[in-house]
Amino acid sequence: MDRQSGTDAGTARSGPPKRRSGDLPAGSSAQAGPAPPRAARAAVSVVFFVTGAAFATWAARVPAVQDRLDLSEGRLAVALVGLSGGAFLGLPLVGGLVARLGSRPVLFAGLTLYLSALAGLAFVPGLPLLTVTLALFAFGNTAVDVAMNTQGVLVERAYGRVVLGGFHAMFSLGGIAGAALGSLAAAQGLGTDRHFTAVALALAALAALAATALLPDRRAPVPAAADRAPLLALPGPGLWIPGFVAFCALMGEGVMNDWGAVYLRDTAGASPGTAGAGFAVFSAGMVLGRLSADRIRARTGTAGFVRGCALLAAVGAVVPVVFPVPAAGLAGYTLLGLGLAAVIPVVFSHAAALRPERPGPAIAAVSAVGYLGFLAGPPVIGGLAEAVELRAAMLVPLVLTATMAALSVRLRRT
Repeated sequence: MDRQSGTDAGTARSGPPKRRSGDLPAGSSAQAGPAPPRAARAAVSVVFFVTGAAFATWAARVPAVQDRLDLSEGRLAVALVGLSGGAFLGLPLVGGLVARLGSRPVLFAGLTLYLSALAGLAFVPGLPLLTVTLALFAFGNTAVDVAMNTQGVLVERAYGRVVLGGFHAMFSLGGIAGAALGSLAAAQGLGTDRHFTAVALALAALAALAATALLPDRRAPVPAAADRAPLLALPGPGLWIPGFVAFCALMGEGVMNDWGAVYLRDTAGASPGTAGAGFAVFSAGMVLGRLSADRIRARTGTAGFVRGCALLAAVGAVVPVVFPVPAAGLAGYTLLGLGLAAVIPVVFSHAAALRPERPGPAIAAVSAVGYLGFLAGPPVIGGLAEAVELRAAMLVPLVLTATMAALSVRLRRT
């Protein structure tokens, strides 16, 4: 397929006539070829599931780790700096490693570090080692994230159609499974030593099976100078717009993660149980949105899909503010989850199509910009809530979704 600047994958078409220009992943073939690599698709799905389950295992048992180490909220916050710092600092470095070494070796190494750190979190003796281990855990997660999304793009190219949204749905399903198992372990009084070790070993076995079916990286011919590109992957021309879209989407997710339940309880008057259900319905919306994303995007195109997602999320953002009652909050959170669900996989696929010879660094660069939004969202809401009120501060997701809708037009040309 010929590749042209300004589209996701050039001008070639394949499949049903309704498929729009720009929907085929760059590097895919419109001609008849070998059967789609179903084993590779299953393997990448497993890796996404493992990644989500491992992180949810930690998240579900944070109170147990806090109690074991007798950490105050302030000291726990210090430890969590290692989590966010390790993730953010790893993003540009991992992109460069994927470009030089390929996604498979980086994925192997990242999974090893990620799951080893998960097991280690149950045995750290104090705050300093907890902070360091969380940084390693986050760095490994970052390596896996970039490498597995790169593998997802390779599968898309082999299929000649978008499938990345389904992979991200597997991540969400893994998170649900990990959180459910963590809640059960906590209810049964199972120590984090046995829990984390057993989960890490089980997930490592799954990942080892999946690793045998991953695809090799196929590099397009590039100038020799590109092989000596800097190790750090930073956004270049064309990647800033996808990066800003990712910033808005991930900032919205961060706001919901940290403030959604608080808003339902303090402003909408929800009971503690109903407030906790807010995150559950938001997560359910994310899963449903990601499972349906690939089919819808194939019909609408990237720009149209992102714009539709932004409008749906905007409705979900405004309903709880206009109607501050629990039922409206739960309905709005579901729509917000549906709208934000597939923006990140679509933007990753778009960024990889802009740099078909180096998809890993492109994904990492967009991720780095997006992750800034994820980190910035919760404190921005907190500051606005102090200055005005939480109800007004929760209009920020509406601003973010409106910005996403405006930027979606530029995805046609970047």
